[in-house]
Amino acid sequence: MENWITTVQEPRTLFLAWQAPDHYKERYRWAVGMLSPTGNDLQLRYFSDTEFRQFNDGKPIDAARALSYEGFPSFDRKRQIHQAGVADAFLRRLPPQSRADFRDFMKQFRLAPDRPLSPLALLGRTEAKLPSDGFSVVDPLDPTQASCDLMLEIAGFRYYVKEEPLGVGVGHEVTIEAEPDNQYDAGAVKVSLGGRKIGNINRLQAPTFLQWLRHRKVTAVLERLNGKPDSPRAFVFARVRPAMRAAA
Repeated sequence: MENWITTVQEPRTLFLAWQAPDHYKERYRWAVGMLSPTGNDLQLRYFSDTEFRQFNDGKPIDAARALSYEGFPSFDRKRQIHQAGVADAFLRRLPPQSRADFRDFMKQFRLAPDRPLSPLALLGRTEAKLPSDGFSVVDPLDPTQASCDLMLEIAGFRYYVKEEPLGVGVGHEVTIEAEPDNQYDAGAVKVSLGGRKIGNINRLQAPTFLQWLRHRKVTAVLERLNGKPDSPRAFVFARVRPAMRAAA
């Protein structure tokens, strides 16, 4: 049975994220800038060197450049702020809403096809990924939100099922929990199925999930499996609800 997102909170900002091409064998997802609303458009602001280190575990921008990062196409990174044509540039990464199959695209992310969404909300819910350039947009999420439903891709899924196939289909319950013993990131949040780790929550959303795990009830199910045989993808449908208080 499919789940549906009935309420979409308007994000205040979105991260512009970038991942190096596969041949670099570098799975790190870099935060390189921020999208925010401005008038009838969106603003793209590339991070300063200090901000870049802040959002990338102290790593300098030169580390991303060494992996071929050059800034988002059409928006020169030598200019920090761009305010013209930003929304159109990012929305072109999605199917046009006039296309007959746009409803099917929305359904992939469990978004009601007839529900109006702002450009920022639509980008945040779909991530606007293309296979050709490594860029995506990521909603950092709101840790103060009491309830929400989310459709999220499991980061690193293909690496965890490479040697041992998943063996189950959609609809199975998964566990989302903190992973303080992660050798790469003590702030990681892992996704497990039947006690077996199958990936992580996007690192740019992990800080919010850590707060939700402390103060909310978080449940999730395996919602969608697709991709190619050599690059499988998996998505979970997560529910965040107020934590039940113990009776006095």
